[in-house]
Amino acid sequence: MNQTKKILIILAIIFSLGDVAWDIYDIVTFFRAEPAIRGPVFYVIYTFISLFATISVAVLLILAIWKNGKLFRQRYGMYMSALVISMILNLFSITSILLIITMFLSDWVWIKPDKVKEDNVVEIRPENKEEKIARLRAKHDKGEISDEEFQEELTKLL
Repeated sequence: MNQTKKILIILAIIFSLGDVAWDIYDIVTFFRAEPAIRGPVFYVIYTFISLFATISVAVLLILAIWKNGKLFRQRYGMYMSALVISMILNLFSITSILLIITMFLSDWVWIKPDKVKEDNVVEIRPENKEEKIARLRAKHDKGEISDEEFQEELTKLL
């Protein structure tokens, strides 16, 4: 996933969570007010609907960019659902504007191949007989193999 698109979606999630906090504040202030000066009940019902829809937008966006955006293409429907719900709630909210911007950004990551350096090429070559005998002699001198094993391996090599 493109880094710019991921950052904008994360910002949309943060602003969506801010909208959740604002909706909770609205609900609490509605019920803390005196019954005589409260607004219409429809206002609090709409705020509850807005609260649950905003939570669903945040959850859908979090699921869409889960695992650092690796599954974004498979979960594109979640992203589009969050975009539509956000636009229905408030077209001019910061969350909606950020999601509309991300809709027009590519989610492909372009990786430029590094130039292969000739210096870092490791050449693998088989061990010749002299090197094998020297390795066997070093093992024998260290005491890792006995005289019989040394003679047996030496005869195999020759």
